[in-house]
Amino acid sequence: MTDLEEDVRICQPGGKGLFLPLGGEAELYWDTRLKVILYGTGLIYCFLGVSIAADMFMAAIERITSKQHKVPVPGADRYVTVQVWNETVANLTLMALGSSAPEILLSLNDVIKNGFFEGKLGPSTIVGSAAFNLFVIIAVCVNSIPNGEIRCIKELGVFVITAAWSIFAYVWLLYIVHFNTKDVVEVWEGVMTFLFFPLFVANSWAQDAGLLTWANFKGFFCPDMARELTDGDEGDRPPGALQRCCRVVCFLAGRICLRTTRLVSGTYGCFIRLVCPRAMRRRLSAERATADEIAELDDDAVMEVEILDKEGEKVDCEAGVMSFKSDTMKVQAGDEERKYTVTVYRRNGDLGRVTVRYYTVPLSAVPGYDYEEDEDELTFRDSVHEQEIEFTILPKFHGELDDKFQIVIEDESGTVMFNPKRDGGEEKNILTVHISNENPKPRSGWERFLRFADRALNVDEMRLATVQWKEQILESIYCNGSREGQEEAGIQDWLVHIIWVPWKVPLAITTPPPGYLGGWVCFAASLLGIGVLTVIIGDLAELFGCALGVNDSITAISIVALGTSVPDLFASRTAAKQDEYADASIVNVTGSNSVNVFLGIGLPWMFASLYWSIMGASPEWTHRYGESFGAEWGQNGQAIFIVQSGNLFFSVCVFTVCACICLIVIGLRRYLYGGELGGPSDPKAYSSFMLLTLWFIYIALSVWSLSTGVQDISTQMIAISIAIPGLAVSLLFFMLLLQALKVSKKFIGEEGFWGVMVSAGIIGGGGLFFFF
Repeated sequence: MTDLEEDVRICQPGGKGLFLPLGGEAELYWDTRLKVILYGTGLIYCFLGVSIAADMFMAAIERITSKQHKVPVPGADRYVTVQVWNETVANLTLMALGSSAPEILLSLNDVIKNGFFEGKLGPSTIVGSAAFNLFVIIAVCVNSIPNGEIRCIKELGVFVITAAWSIFAYVWLLYIVHFNTKDVVEVWEGVMTFLFFPLFVANSWAQDAGLLTWANFKGFFCPDMARELTDGDEGDRPPGALQRCCRVVCFLAGRICLRTTRLVSGTYGCFIRLVCPRAMRRRLSAERATADEIAELDDDAVMEVEILDKEGEKVDCEAGVMSFKSDTMKVQAGDEERKYTVTVYRRNGDLGRVTVRYYTVPLSAVPGYDYEEDEDELTFRDSVHEQEIEFTILPKFHGELDDKFQIVIEDESGTVMFNPKRDGGEEKNILTVHISNENPKPRSGWERFLRFADRALNVDEMRLATVQWKEQILESIYCNGSREGQEEAGIQDWLVHIIWVPWKVPLAITTPPPGYLGGWVCFAASLLGIGVLTVIIGDLAELFGCALGVNDSITAISIVALGTSVPDLFASRTAAKQDEYADASIVNVTGSNSVNVFLGIGLPWMFASLYWSIMGASPEWTHRYGESFGAEWGQNGQAIFIVQSGNLFFSVCVFTVCACICLIVIGLRRYLYGGELGGPSDPKAYSSFMLLTLWFIYIALSVWSLSTGVQDISTQMIAISIAIPGLAVSLLFFMLLLQALKVSKKFIGEEGFWGVMVSAGIIGGGGLFFFF
């Protein structure tokens, strides 16, 4: 037996999945139509459960990536607030993992449940999902922008990098399964596929950080040009190639070490605190010393009469430049609630009535336990130069650690400006409030325990998360999320609630909110939930395809890929309509498609290739592949991971060709209309139709190849060559139809036009039936 098609399918005698079928072989004798309905409904219902778990997973990721910290400004006695996670790195790692988790886990499960033999659902789902993301999601986003509006990509360099990597990922897939060692995945190929993921992230980060610029390339590869610019001055000559390589390697190594340290600190911070209390005490003492130094700077700060920019020039704004006196403020907390005020200054102009918004942002302090959360507006009347913000500090228990939160002022209307020398810069100003506990040190054993727990876990954060968990469970039980909402619920509300509640309640109970340990507990629990659901989806997809008599790969590229990607479709459409730029709609798609290959295929194939390299040939491996691959790869008890490349090769080829066409369309839209999304009505419709047609071409050709079993490469290439002119003809027909519809509106109306079209279709169809 050399072909995996001869394996026993899940709905045949002797076939089984990990969880299903629940009825065992008794389900084999059920009516086929009943099985199709039950398995299809169950598959769709599981997709609903995955969407809920994925929302929880994304909430955890947002909590993790939103973490901020303060860093010193070089050459200045002040600190500024920055994100711990680089935005590009966060989007291509945790965010991409969040959107691609179902596909990745499905592919991993597919290999494991098949005993580390090749699975059909995993790779086909990865490629099918990539096709849906690139063609359908972008088509919908292009057409969802109102006529005349444009959304362009802000980080164009990052888009170019992610787009290039997304094409490379599938070309690499073709290379390892067909051109290098046909139908064989060696260990180094599986490992390299996985290692491309960190290289991809590092490449995108380097572009985002401004390291991959034309000037840097010229300085690195053309030192003679740089030497000419220095007029031959020996002391100003650029370093040699070896020095430049060493500098780049050292810089990247330093950044990797820094990110690793921060990740370890965030993930295992609780363990480190418990095991090394002395080290944590020294660290806390150092943080208090830093806070005291900042407070001294705050006490000595004097609000300047005129606000200057970084070059020392006066900032001109008739409405005024808003600013805090300093970047930090130190307050005391005790056994009772206390109120404090902070002044917002208006300098360099006082013309007219202006309003700024202010709100609080938690750092280590927890709203409702350390301070009262607040959000409001400050109104400055004409010629008014100062206004005060009042905030409340809540009591602290004896031994509780010091905490911090921030007060942010911003102006969404753009009427006023902000002090560029303050934390937050020109767009907003940020004041960090340090809450110092003035209560005596803990004396009793209980107070010492609370201090220890606060040092390890942040007791207030755990208390708030516990309250949120209880509310989360109650919201999942009640229709419309509360007792009051349930009393007003209608029939439609109850119908929706009954459909969703079997997923909402178990997931709400088993998945805590993101408040625990900075979101990592929610991250792990929701990922586990998605993993369990993908196992069930894998079994249901095989049962559904088997009941229909359809190849599992066809089920994967169509139904499974569609079900796992539809939540991304709605999220991207919302982002396209609400965001100012198109990055969240397009860059995330190209980045996610790369991650799908490097993790969704790289991880399972790396594990499978390592497994067979270590375990050697088993009787089943010899029975499956001994005749075809044993002579070359199965000698002396050795074994190799086998991937039948025929249908996968053609599917990836079709996708790669269509993806290149899609990227060309996106580039032309930016060149012609100034943005990738939106634009004039007609070009917008043409672009969306063309992208949707590319998806239909991919599905049609892949289904044709899987159904007919055509393995001849020349025949497959002819099919692709025929599809490209077919795309052009379809687009031309659509353009003529759209113009005809516009003209007909002036004479017979839209209803009359479609009536004529339907009549012509009926007459034409009848004529064809008569003659043929």
